[in-house]
Amino acid sequence: MGKAKTKAKENAETPAPREEPKSGSWRWLLLAALIAPVLAAWLLSAGSAGNDAGATADSVTKTPVEGSPKPKPKKPAAKAAASSEAKARQVSSDGQDLSWKPKTISVVLPCAGEGLFAKKTVISVAESVPWGIGGGILQDIVVVDDGSDPPLSQEFLTPKFQKKYPLKLLRHDVAVGLMGAKSAGAGLATGDVIVFFDCHVAPQDDWYQQFLDAIAENYRRIVVPVITNLDIDTWKETQRSQGMAKCYLTWDADFKWVESTSPYMPVLSGGLLGISRRWWNETGGYDEGMSGWGGENVDQSLRSWLCGGEIVSLSNAFVAHMWRRTEDPRTKQQYAVSQLDAIRNKARAVLAWFDEYREKAAEYPAMTWVGLLGGEAQAQIALNRDVSNFEEVKKRLQCKPFAWFLWRFRDIYVEGGLLPPEVFKLREVKTGQCLTFLGPTGTHPQGRASATVLPCDLDLTKFRGLHLEGQKWHARNRDRDTGKCCSAIGSWNTDQCLVTLSQDAPLAGTVSTGVCDVSGKQVAPWNFLEPEDKSGAGKLVFGRVMEPNDLAQVKCLVVDKKRGQFDLGGSGLKAWSLKLASCKHSTWEKIESTVPIETKLYQEALERHASLFK
Repeated sequence: MGKAKTKAKENAETPAPREEPKSGSWRWLLLAALIAPVLAAWLLSAGSAGNDAGATADSVTKTPVEGSPKPKPKKPAAKAAASSEAKARQVSSDGQDLSWKPKTISVVLPCAGEGLFAKKTVISVAESVPWGIGGGILQDIVVVDDGSDPPLSQEFLTPKFQKKYPLKLLRHDVAVGLMGAKSAGAGLATGDVIVFFDCHVAPQDDWYQQFLDAIAENYRRIVVPVITNLDIDTWKETQRSQGMAKCYLTWDADFKWVESTSPYMPVLSGGLLGISRRWWNETGGYDEGMSGWGGENVDQSLRSWLCGGEIVSLSNAFVAHMWRRTEDPRTKQQYAVSQLDAIRNKARAVLAWFDEYREKAAEYPAMTWVGLLGGEAQAQIALNRDVSNFEEVKKRLQCKPFAWFLWRFRDIYVEGGLLPPEVFKLREVKTGQCLTFLGPTGTHPQGRASATVLPCDLDLTKFRGLHLEGQKWHARNRDRDTGKCCSAIGSWNTDQCLVTLSQDAPLAGTVSTGVCDVSGKQVAPWNFLEPEDKSGAGKLVFGRVMEPNDLAQVKCLVVDKKRGQFDLGGSGLKAWSLKLASCKHSTWEKIESTVPIETKLYQEALERHASLFK
């Protein structure tokens, strides 16, 4: 096989809300007593996104204050409709014309204890659209005060302020959570297009026009702006990016970042988006069986893609966004986020949309805790299993099977190695031991780990916190030049790929791993070269090998007999030290190669739904 993530970063350009992974301690990676429980690891990764994940917008050039003049109109809504008509019309699979003429926007702001930020956000939104609130384009701003103490109306969104900025203010004395607040706000929105922003943003010039123009082409289109950074002292935009980062769905109903020039976005990362009020209502809004935050982005994304819609990133619409910084108490998280809610919500999304791939999702710890397949008798976390509301939507909109989503984004799932043709063990011939990943299943909470060689028959269930299939590997990531698979070697059912040899104690002599990059542009290339004849050994190559002569220019992974073996964290296990050396000394072989369940299911779906995959 030949082969050429917020934060290692999967995509350095993305302003993903996830924190940059930090090196985990050696002990955490190794043993039961020294490893953080899997639940804690998963919860850390689940919570790192925060309710700020999301979108981007254009910030105003001047700090908006009360009394500041409204900007001059740039382009009336009527002209926006006309310009959109000039573009190619989109039609649904049944021939329905999906283009229309939206003229008005409603902006929904869920706010919990945001105080002055809420006031500045309202001003920024109102001043960023010609003629302000009720002026013909910005139909209304709906602020949902979700349990703020004191209420926002007492000091910041006062009656006097509301005379200048006539917003709709909905007060919840008891917080209902981010999802509930957004749903309540959407219920009061009257614009043709509903825009959800966080309560600490500054939209930039012309954002509204970009939203209207894009959604005019297809009322089933969800649009996402490019997110930029907001200086909360000046309320100005800083560090504008190009919006190359997109999110894709993982098997455990989480998301990862990937660099992509395509405008189409597989999965929403968070809550900054625009959607036609018609499509919001047709798809049923947010699932009432979910609560708090987390997982609704997966549900909403699959609702749209599988049921005839799409999600598009707008490269010319920018929204400046405040990010949480531990050193600045002003930016602290205001919404209480329950990680158990996030687990339940993701599980409901899996039950609703994954079809037969539920079996794949069930391989991950969090889905086991809710008893995804085993039911309540096996659940450690209670789960609302009634998904009849989803079934109604699927029947009414004639939604496609989940496998179609994988096929639609086959550049990620097939070419990126997430539907690998095989998974296998890699045995070092001279020692008879297998390359073993020292980390948990799924998303690694710290973004990096390591791998070493251990006995191929080692019972990994004895080491709490380690991936039970930690000796299974597969080809990962697109080749950066060809766009085809593959350019890396990844640990199966994790987000980790081989990176390079560790030099520093206590990791010296092991191979470091980092978050796999589907685009193939970030993680170092690794390849397993098959032997020229069946009797020989293959080579585990660090570097790009396009021609036979390239082998002399790269290094391969070999056992360091001079350094010998070392104790693995005081566990009683001994691991061979590894090094990068001339490839003539590298002797590896694939063993126990199998076709994984996800690939089998996909191949079966291609045959069963052949008419859809065209």
